[in-house]
Amino acid sequence: MTRIKICGITNQADAEKALEYGASALGFIHVPQTPRYVGSWEGARDVPLRLPPFVARTAVCRDLSDIGDELSERYDVLQFYRFQPEMRDLPPRLRLIQVFRVQNENSLLEIQSALEVFTPSALLLDTYHKEQLGGSGQTFDWSVAREAKARFNLPIVLAGGLTPDNVYEAVLAIRPYAVDVASGVEREPGRKDYGKLRAFCEAVVCANKIEEPSR
Repeated sequence: MTRIKICGITNQADAEKALEYGASALGFIHVPQTPRYVGSWEGARDVPLRLPPFVARTAVCRDLSDIGDELSERYDVLQFYRFQPEMRDLPPRLRLIQVFRVQNENSLLEIQSALEVFTPSALLLDTYHKEQLGGSGQTFDWSVAREAKARFNLPIVLAGGLTPDNVYEAVLAIRPYAVDVASGVEREPGRKDYGKLRAFCEAVVCANKIEEPSR
């Protein structure tokens, strides 16, 4: 079953709607100077503390310099771009997801090299953009995600340009551990569109009902 992570949460109302519609994980951006940075939205830092049990509260960072003491207090998952040796010393309860920005099949070599240094709990594959870390709204070649799933034997979180219109196809094509969306369910950066949010989650649920063909 493919799970749903709604990223770029900035307020309690959006968090509650995401969970109501079927999300099992919520992402909070801790990268300064980005549109969904929690420090720019009043009350956003406290939303993780007000979530119900069994929700994966995810801090999204470039590296540990973005998060500080908030990590242990508020979050269950750290989603990061740059590995640091200090991450090996984080509490075992904290799951680590490493983000890779996919350009083409050569990105598989980058992933392979990174895994020789550190093995995270999962890989998140997003679309490479020269000016943005994430949230670009652009897709990448999903065949790279299929190959990563087969080659690395780790849970794959698929991101990059997912919307209510293409996530059904994405789930059937990749059968990822989870899908991750931010801009694809927004009415403006940092504010979710509840119609899109519901449609996105419903599309994933529908795709999960389709049996995977036997190989």
